[in-house]
Amino acid sequence: MPLVLLMLVSFANMSFRVKNTGEVILSSGTTIPLETVGLISSSSLQPGQTIDLKVRSDVKVGDKVVIAGGSIAKAQVTKVSEPKALGKQGIIELQVKSVQSVDGQTINLSSGTFGKEGEDRLGISIGLGVFVCLLFLLMKGKNAEINPGYQVDAIVASTTTINLK
Repeated sequence: MPLVLLMLVSFANMSFRVKNTGEVILSSGTTIPLETVGLISSSSLQPGQTIDLKVRSDVKVGDKVVIAGGSIAKAQVTKVSEPKALGKQGIIELQVKSVQSVDGQTINLSSGTFGKEGEDRLGISIGLGVFVCLLFLLMKGKNAEINPGYQVDAIVASTTTINLK
């Protein structure tokens, strides 16, 4: 009998206790402010390569931090080309993919692509090649470079529940 009574009291206590779950909903469409960490150059990239970005400031839902400032976000190189003859410039395109929340979940991001083009020297190459020397037609454009601190915003792709302990 005492065991049954103890079980009933335990069940009643568990069933009616209000629990603070510490869960917060991060809505799709939330903006995540990011910036590049180091120099990104078309001379050293391959399509499919992953690049680290950094979260510029805390992302909060209400007064709760769900993605800490300084967290690492991942972007993927979608297009890269090195400078070519006839003054063609280098090109870099990146797509932001994900970031980690404070509870360790991977949050998928969407943002379209961002990137840069190097300096195009087509006009100079053709002009000098025609009027001075044909070897100027081999002149290349400049590499595309994204400097450290370049800012880009990404968007949370789908609503996610974050567990705050």
